[in-house]
Amino acid sequence: MKTLTQIACSNLKAACVEFDLSTRELAARANISQKSVWNLLNGAHSPRLDTLEAICNCLMVSPVAALTPDIDTGLLVSRRIPRLVKNYTNLSYNQREQLETIIEQMLESAD
Repeated sequence: MKTLTQIACSNLKAACVEFDLSTRELAARANISQKSVWNLLNGAHSPRLDTLEAICNCLMVSPVAALTPDIDTGLLVSRRIPRLVKNYTNLSYNQREQLETIIEQMLESAD
């Protein structure tokens, strides 16, 4: 089982490839050291939350998506993820339960 650090590393590397960004360019955009970016992208250590957030913001990747295992790269860099997360968090508890039930049923029927 992958750790969250490994998941973030893999997903953020994929986003960098998608946007054709080097560690130097990403570090400059995120206003953090190139070493911090390199350490995160190579799994040298777990990132601080502010570092993860800065990198995600530069890549236009939701932190939730960055920490999601086995996420498709197209979905990872999609601007729809932050909007979906925001909409989900605005739902009431009952609405979330209903939505989760619908999604589970959809996944079961897809298998």
